[in-house]
Amino acid sequence: MPRTLLRSLRTAVVATLITSTAALNAAGPAVPFPEALDAAAVSVDRLDSILDYALILGNGDVNALLYSEGGQLRMMLTKNDVWDARLDSKLDPPLPTLKLIRRLAAESQPAHGGSTSVLEEGWGHRGTDSYHAHPYPCPRACARLVLADRPAGQVWRQIRAGGTRDAWQHRDGTAAMSVEGAAGASNGYAVGPLATTTDWYDRLRVKLAGSENAQYYIDVMDADGQVVFKTGWTETPTTATELVYELPPRRKIETLILYTWTEDGRRAENRFEKLVLEGSDASLPVDLSSVTVATSSAKLDLRRAVARVDGTPDRVPKADVRVLADRNVLLIRSPAPCQLLPTRSADTPEHNAGETDGVAWLSQAIPGDLDWPGMSFAVAVAGNDELKAVAVVTSREAKDPVVAAVALARNTLAAEELELIRRHESVWNTFWSASGVQLGDELLRDLWYRNLYFLRCVSKPGSIPPGLFASLIHDRPAWHGDYHTNYNIQQTFWTAYVTNYAELAEPYDRLIREYLPRARWLARQVFEMDGAYFPHVLFAYEPPDPQRCKSPVGRQYIHHVWGFTQGVNAFSVQPLWWHYKYAPDREFLARTAYPAVRDVAVFQAEFMDQCEGDKYVVLAPSVSPEHWGWTKDFARNRNGTFDVAMFRYVFEAAVEGATTLDCDRELVQRWQAALRRLPPYPTTPGDEPVVVDVQDAPPINYNIAVPAVPVFPGDVVTWFSPPAEKELFARSIERLQWNGNNSSIILSVARARLSMPDALSWMREELKSRSRPNGTLTLNRLGSGINTYGHYTEQFAASMAVSELLLQSVGDVIRVFPAWPKELDASFRDLRAQGGFLVAARQTGGEIVELTVTSTIGGRLRLVSPWVTIALTRADGRVVALKPDARRIVQCDSQSGEQIRFMYAEP
Repeated sequence: MPRTLLRSLRTAVVATLITSTAALNAAGPAVPFPEALDAAAVSVDRLDSILDYALILGNGDVNALLYSEGGQLRMMLTKNDVWDARLDSKLDPPLPTLKLIRRLAAESQPAHGGSTSVLEEGWGHRGTDSYHAHPYPCPRACARLVLADRPAGQVWRQIRAGGTRDAWQHRDGTAAMSVEGAAGASNGYAVGPLATTTDWYDRLRVKLAGSENAQYYIDVMDADGQVVFKTGWTETPTTATELVYELPPRRKIETLILYTWTEDGRRAENRFEKLVLEGSDASLPVDLSSVTVATSSAKLDLRRAVARVDGTPDRVPKADVRVLADRNVLLIRSPAPCQLLPTRSADTPEHNAGETDGVAWLSQAIPGDLDWPGMSFAVAVAGNDELKAVAVVTSREAKDPVVAAVALARNTLAAEELELIRRHESVWNTFWSASGVQLGDELLRDLWYRNLYFLRCVSKPGSIPPGLFASLIHDRPAWHGDYHTNYNIQQTFWTAYVTNYAELAEPYDRLIREYLPRARWLARQVFEMDGAYFPHVLFAYEPPDPQRCKSPVGRQYIHHVWGFTQGVNAFSVQPLWWHYKYAPDREFLARTAYPAVRDVAVFQAEFMDQCEGDKYVVLAPSVSPEHWGWTKDFARNRNGTFDVAMFRYVFEAAVEGATTLDCDRELVQRWQAALRRLPPYPTTPGDEPVVVDVQDAPPINYNIAVPAVPVFPGDVVTWFSPPAEKELFARSIERLQWNGNNSSIILSVARARLSMPDALSWMREELKSRSRPNGTLTLNRLGSGINTYGHYTEQFAASMAVSELLLQSVGDVIRVFPAWPKELDASFRDLRAQGGFLVAARQTGGEIVELTVTSTIGGRLRLVSPWVTIALTRADGRVVALKPDARRIVQCDSQSGEQIRFMYAEP
């Protein structure tokens, strides 16, 4: 029997057995609404973009982006704990102090945009600091995996389609690129992989002509997406012209990109006759004949956490890929061989590679600094004709990562494949059994399931928190891929609480708990105050005790502007308090949530003591998150809306925590006094004022939607607030202008919290406009340049935004379907409310026909009645009529584990 036929029969048998194994897993915990979960699977008709079509796989520690390039199937492989955590502290200025900030604000002269020259003139430091001098500290990719039975070929693909008509035609021996649409519209086409260097080819020769209204732009890119050379936008010659560009030495070349631009919106055309990389002894011509789709369709099964690539006979191989849930191994079924490629950056040593007993491996050392020892990792591949096991091990897990990775890969390959898959699917089945939704809006349904899946891919208890991006598209992540605490890192975990997956936030809890000693030190060093102060940038592996550090300034990086948004301090510890509120646990409160909240509240009270003001303080100095900067005499640095809201939230949380634990009574009195002295939110003058971000400022085009923060995530302006306050914030949110970058989730939830009439339609439009074919959400609307940096983990909070249409519990009061339209049916099961209550409900035909609440710890349950008259049924069958108060709230006591059914009661 031919070998290919044997292989096909073997594959068919294995596929049948795997399907049977999946059926056996149905005996595990029941998955709510399995049809909805299956319908949310991601299907793509191509894989040839690591941004738009790559499928995300992961187990909460190891994760991968599955895509195709040059007709090969590829995976970018990352692991949460692989960081280059070096910090070049010798480049950093001395830590600023509050006294110095006050003096410099008085002395500095206004600069452009209203900000002052404080940074440039006042810190006693010149030159590039540690953050801007190196790509590190940052997460690092582990390897690129290549599945292919042939070398990669040059493949053209479209990467930008900004016109109403975008075309590539091969005509008379030339590649004719054209675009028409709005004035300034452009399109782009990329060719690669080229896999060469400027040491071999140090010139780029181009021959082109075009229309009078056309411009061209050429990028030469390396494998990490960094620009090697660019022409900039250039007028296209109208007659064929040959141009030669010198390329910089010692750079890798992976991709060439050609762009065409129309000056007036009419059809503009660039005709490329020649595109050649040249060296002293050789040349590498680029084929301009056609744009081909050398790729394959694929499907990501969320329920079973497996990606299935259909494959094409002449190009991309067929493959099933899993990142096993119970071990850090990729299990790949494919007939194509697997190759490991390193992703070493220029500032790390050469990798090592080898083979041990038939298992290929590569390892990478990452240097340390005076206070961080550095680390290493290894990736190993064991395989046969059909099955491959790819293991990743770091020096945090094993003394010799190579030995451990080789053993893990070999042992996994030797195990029974069906048992590996059964165990993998069992973990995911248990995960999906925790909650579920069935929604009359398919887009929102898919967003709910997909973003929960994405979060589970990058987070689980015990892992290092993911940074700004899920996996990496190259080895130089934007903004260091770090932990930005002025909303980004917190938002990544917002989904975990209401969806009943609070354990996924454990890595964030641990990050803050372990940083707390450093935050206490920073409060003393910068402000000469007790308590704790969290800056707006954190990194993995920061030594907790700066006083023991050998590096300058305690090995502490702090941004001298955005690091001084006072509300960020409270914002950093808020997720710990949310975790406690949604999943109450006294030990967690005492060990994790309350110490952090208490220390921030202590700092806030001390900060307010140095503020001016009588009845109300002038809360200053501070910086609105990513607006204004420092201004002369703090003209735009007083009474920030973000600060007032977050100060209030943490003071109230600290009072509740101390009362629950019966401790810190004197502090409680101090915090309560501070609450009474917080200033009102700044607003514009006039009959219809709106909230602004800082006192005396006009409304602006916001980057972070600060005027909405008291509603969400501040949680201090709610549906139960006085009508005038609700009206003020609803008007402010309705009229708010923003740049689209950082607030799609904040504004979606804020609208839902106030039950604004367009809450669902606004959310739907904003999230749809950011939806990639692979199910991920871009930061801004599709087409924005900021979207090209990677897969933003903060957008995984879309599941939380959708949940807030269905269930809210701010202020410990449950509201069901608070922003879901009556004309749309919806059901949900076991969404989690503050107080530890699991809620299930169903709305059909505009009526709520089912409502059940399960108490996980007991205690007082408060619910906004969805009916004019209401009753409950206890587990023992007793029916109790309830009387709503003036706010339609009903209350009852509950026992741990008790399930209470609410129903409409006949008058």
